[in-house]
Amino acid sequence: MDANEKVKAEKGLLMDKRYNCPICDKQFRSKAVKSNTAKFVDTMADLRPIHSNVNVTKYDAICCPNCGYAALGKNFDNITATQRKTIQEKIQTNFKSHEETECDIYTTEMAISRMKMALLCTVTKGGKDSEIGYVCLKICWLYQDLADEVADDDPDAETKKETYLKEAYNAGMNAYNRLTNARMHEDYPIAGMNEPTLDYLLSYFAYKKEDYTTALQFLSGVVSNRSISPRLKDKSLDLKDMINKVRESAES
Repeated sequence: MDANEKVKAEKGLLMDKRYNCPICDKQFRSKAVKSNTAKFVDTMADLRPIHSNVNVTKYDAICCPNCGYAALGKNFDNITATQRKTIQEKIQTNFKSHEETECDIYTTEMAISRMKMALLCTVTKGGKDSEIGYVCLKICWLYQDLADEVADDDPDAETKKETYLKEAYNAGMNAYNRLTNARMHEDYPIAGMNEPTLDYLLSYFAYKKEDYTTALQFLSGVVSNRSISPRLKDKSLDLKDMINKVRESAES
């Protein structure tokens, strides 16, 4: 399937959904994936979801083109009067209103820009660590998607992939720090995750950070948990093997 066919196929899975902005009270449209159309395949080691026909994460951020307010769909209307005033003062006053972007799909670059706007608004309004961490996690996923999209025949392929993966790593570390704080101070579910799932994710990022002792500490309760799903169990055992192999090679 060539690029034009892919765009056409993805366009058919989308709808223009109307929203009423809780900040400026203006109506606008944002693209969303139609219900029950995304074909789930698997999750990567960092829980990045993979679908065979559409990248769902590209459509998770909702952005108002009138005032600049942006958030994940599930948090878009979840805002207090104080937070509303803060967004109006710090985001809306500096934002240049524009017409809704006319396009068939959101590219991964567009999705990253939208997600970064959601991150800015979430931090600005004083969102919880779990909210901020979850947006950072999605930015991490999107940069990995961008790296995956680089064509092998691109003369700058190696440089581009290295740049995108570095951005993914930085976003992942921000997610790790925020979600670690959330684990200590917030109630479950945290960013939609139960305790074993969050501990697995934190273990993975501790592993990427080369903090293997912390990684195994997070993982110990997950591996011994009898109520987790077989999928998470397998991922946890795979991660434990990877950590042990790296530690063994470092000691030899």
